[in-house]
Amino acid sequence: MFKHILVVVVILLGIYAVFLSATSLREFALDSQRIVEASGLARSLANPALLYTHNDSGGENAIFAIDLHGHLKARLCIEGVTNRDWEEIATGLDPITGTPHIYIGEIGDNGARYPSVAIYRVPEPSLIPGDTLVVCRDYETLNIQYEDGARDAEAMFVDPKTGDIYIISKREERVGIYKVAYPQSTTAMNIAKKLGTMRMSWVTAADISANGKYILVKNYTSIRRFKVNRKKGIAQALSQKGKNMPYKLEPQGEAICFDAKGKGYFTLSEAAENTPQTLYYYK
Repeated sequence: MFKHILVVVVILLGIYAVFLSATSLREFALDSQRIVEASGLARSLANPALLYTHNDSGGENAIFAIDLHGHLKARLCIEGVTNRDWEEIATGLDPITGTPHIYIGEIGDNGARYPSVAIYRVPEPSLIPGDTLVVCRDYETLNIQYEDGARDAEAMFVDPKTGDIYIISKREERVGIYKVAYPQSTTAMNIAKKLGTMRMSWVTAADISANGKYILVKNYTSIRRFKVNRKKGIAQALSQKGKNMPYKLEPQGEAICFDAKGKGYFTLSEAAENTPQTLYYYK
């Protein structure tokens, strides 16, 4: 019996190795000690050669701009905000004005005990060489309640076609898909409406391609890609099984984003003892 199990394990590992080798994987060690608990990743819209990331709960109230090889280029400090539990970051264009924004998801809630969560919407600055510190004062706070009660979440993205914000909960056996419809209010409570569930659990990150055709959803052990039929909608796409994508296991992988073309993708993990923090690029 043990020999049969061992054979199956070897075969599965072989299939996984072939699957991973079919994709070009590049690795870049982060060169900054400031980023130790990376919990989100987003491509810049105003600065195409940059990505944004941030630290987990208790970290400084800052976004870190890194280049595509993992080099820290700038720090964007969000003045007057505390990092209670920043768990996700996204970028998106306002569908009316075309203004690029950064969305910081203060959506972590391990005990599902907070009556509301928040997303900070920051106009994205155009960075020039030499901009190592930018203080962001002109931002908006979007306060959000889930229609079915408090939820822990670490995955969020902004629909590039509509400006709607989607949040995916984390801990349920079949995690929930929630939508905060555009235009979001900066003065009243926004309601995150539940549209369905996914065939995944422990979801830690998500992103949508710039053309809105594909969505990546990540948990601790896998990545799935979903194809969006615009007539049927995003929730319908996420309710499907999805396509398994290559993924090299990370110590605690909680961040993913598409590249600018929507074909390749990056992942980033929290740091682990004696393991360099690595930015992975799959193409």
